[in-house]
Parts: sequence; C-alpha cells; structure tokens
Amino acid sequence: MILSQFVPMGSLCRWLGLVCLLLIGVGWGSLGMAASPTKIAPEALSPAVEVIPHTPQAVAQQRLEAIGEAMQTIRLCNRPNCRYRDISVEVRPILGTDTDPTLEYEGTINAIIDRPSGSLDKAHYRLQFRQGRWQLLGGEEVSDVSSFFFEGDTYEVFSTYSTRSRKEKLADARSSLRVGYRELYYRVFDQGQER
Repeated sequence: MILSQFVPMGSLCRWLGLVCLLLIGVGWGSLGMAASPTKIAPEALSPAVEVIPHTPQAVAQQRLEAIGEAMQTIRLCNRPNCRYRDISVEVRPILGTDTDPTLEYEGTINAIIDRPSGSLDKAHYRLQFRQGRWQLLGGEEVSDVSSFFFEGDTYEVFSTYSTRSRKEKLADARSSLRVGYRELYYRVFDQGQER
C-alpha cells in the first residue's frame, strides 16, 4: 500500500515539514541552552555548599570560629585526650560607646575541658572585636576542685584545698599550671590579641 492513497501528498509534506521543523527547533534550543551559561544557585547543585555573606558580623563570626578550631589543638595535661571539646562560639553586635567608638562586637567561647576528673570541667571566655581584631578579655575555668578567674593577663584561683585565693600574673605562673586560658592567651592569641 502506498501512503499517498490515504493521505493527500500536500498535507503529508506539510505534516513532515512541521515534524522536521519541530525537531530542528528542539535541537537548536538544546544547543542554545548548552552554549549560553546560566547562573545556577550553589544550593541547587549541592545542599552541602553553604554560601556565607561577607558582612562584617559574618567575618567576625568566621574568625572567632577559627579561634575555636585552634583551641582544639591545645593539650591541657600529659594525656593525649586532655583537650577542649564541645566548643561553641557566639558573636553579638554592640554599638561603640562614647568613650570607645571602635568597639564593634562582643563574643563568647564556651567549652568543656576534658581532664581526668570526676566532673566535667567547663570554660567560658569573653572577647571583644575592635579595630578588626579579636581581643581576649577574660573568663573562667571551673573544675570539681578549683575555680580560675581570668582578667587580661592575671588570674585568681580558688581551691577547695585552701581557704585563701591566690592572684598572679600569667607570665609569672608556675610552668605546671595547666589552665586553658594561659595557652589560649599566649599560643592561640598573641598576649590576648588576635594574630
């Protein structure tokens, strides 16, 4: 059987022409889409990609998180697992005061100190972000037998073994004093100033 017996030749040509035109259009459209770059949001490609805005607060947050990561390398006693863990950081914007207009953010670092003791030792540190750098202001470390309070380069210790507190400079402290703040103050920071 011949197709022209059922369909007139003119309409068959038109029909084939439309199909060819449609196929050519789809082909050209595909090539055009492949040739023209389109911007696709990174989230669409991979949900694991995190786009962080470069706002001043985001930069301060990233830098404080980097300080928290550096704290993980500090050993606080001779045991290999005697380290900081569960480190969390927080950044809050503050307005500069009349006496100090350079003050931009304040931050805190909280952590657990893994030591061979019967209770969890905790650390809390206070920081300020001014003139583009974090500064370590002070903090405290509390264990089951002692409490250390830090302000700049000095510390005061309260022990359950003594009725008196002792106040000293970090630089004058005995080398056996294993507090995280001293390591943070000198090794991660440069005498309390972000490196």
